[in-house]
Amino acid sequence: MIEVVDVFDYKENIGSTIRFYRESRGLTLKELAEDLDISYASLSKVESENQRIDSEFLLKVADYFGVSNDAMLNRLETENINERTGELHIRETLKYILDHYQEARLALFKNHEMGKHVRHIFKDILANEAELVQKRFYIMGSVGQGQWAEIPWMSIFIRDITTTATKGYYIVYLFKADMSGVYISLNQGWTYFKNKYGTKLGREKIRSTSNIIRKKLNITPDHMTATAITLGGRGDLAQGYENGHIFGRYYSADNLPSSKELISDLKELLITYKEIEYMIGERTLEQFNDYLLLSDDGHYLEEEQQQEEDFQNRVQSMLDKKVKIAEKNSMGEIETEDIPLPKPDPVFDKSRKARWPRDAQVAARALHLSKFKCAFDESHVSFTSKVTGKQYLEVHHLVPMRFQGEFDVSLDRESQLLALCPTCHRQIHHGTDEAKEIMLTKLFYDRREKLKAIGIEIDTDELCQMYGIER
Repeated sequence: MIEVVDVFDYKENIGSTIRFYRESRGLTLKELAEDLDISYASLSKVESENQRIDSEFLLKVADYFGVSNDAMLNRLETENINERTGELHIRETLKYILDHYQEARLALFKNHEMGKHVRHIFKDILANEAELVQKRFYIMGSVGQGQWAEIPWMSIFIRDITTTATKGYYIVYLFKADMSGVYISLNQGWTYFKNKYGTKLGREKIRSTSNIIRKKLNITPDHMTATAITLGGRGDLAQGYENGHIFGRYYSADNLPSSKELISDLKELLITYKEIEYMIGERTLEQFNDYLLLSDDGHYLEEEQQQEEDFQNRVQSMLDKKVKIAEKNSMGEIETEDIPLPKPDPVFDKSRKARWPRDAQVAARALHLSKFKCAFDESHVSFTSKVTGKQYLEVHHLVPMRFQGEFDVSLDRESQLLALCPTCHRQIHHGTDEAKEIMLTKLFYDRREKLKAIGIEIDTDELCQMYGIER
């Protein structure tokens, strides 16, 4: 049995580093596994941090990518920092890259001093001057893999969020393609959005996420702005960085601040970065992003007051479009199929509680089908909506969405969505038990057959219990 490598927190070093080098080379898991002569399953477990590796494999993979063992371990080599960096500070390090990178791109890539400068010297100086503890932070820089990168970069990751630039949130130094300056940017991984949504929609989603994050952050560094960054690159990754920018600052090559100011900026941005960590909580990145993009996708949670108001406003806006389309095409109503649909996937709030979103588009269809009459009493008169020019009504799920987890079919259906005048809507939420029971009994029997058709089978006792009414 080969001795297992003894390295601090090896899982978070090796797995993510192998993935970084593999993705940088454009290799699939299958291709790398074949080249290294190991099984696809084993390599997948290594990258996902679920399998230990031995010293022989470490040497093999380091040799394959042409890097040192310390590079594979993302080891800082503290004892050699002073020897490598001398009297260099962050300002001199950035200036060296800005002054010499264009020249370096004309030379052979392999073993070039510029690669060493970015991957080791710049990284070590950041860790040392900003006091970035290895247990908490993962630092990695790149000038390309096998050939010079159009946009060299240096990233700082909070390990509990991510250790790869392809997804999640991180701080990154991004050099402009013409080396006229460098940005420090609180950014996010473009590859995640591209793979999930495709290139076109992915660009919209990553921009939306950046905007939402900006609005939610309470701490914004004094010198940082949300002004768009322009890298001048031609590649897809350059545009991804530009779209993923949240906050940052531009440093002109002709007027670099002092090292003290540069490190101060980084430390301030780290505070904002840690706020994002707090916002994510116990959720995965996918769960966090899905939650952020709820309203962008037209989905809202039932139990949050602000989302309730936004939901009703979004429904009115969507309804306005549907009314105009219907009138233009002389459509009497929008046809829907009363068949059961599978329970949707939940989203997770900060405490990682499963929550069930409502689709504003579904609600708009239900409101249109109501012909703008209150489901409890058609004689009820409301005011005229400024948006639609029709009687203002609000939509309400007869079986509340918070009980979605108890059903195998979707509750977010037109058949169980009620159009109620504002008074009835408030009463069904806040009225006396007697008044609510009268409403629920009538509405239930009006919809009973439709509820059965979409797979919702309950009785009035169960419905009243959902509303906290003891019978």
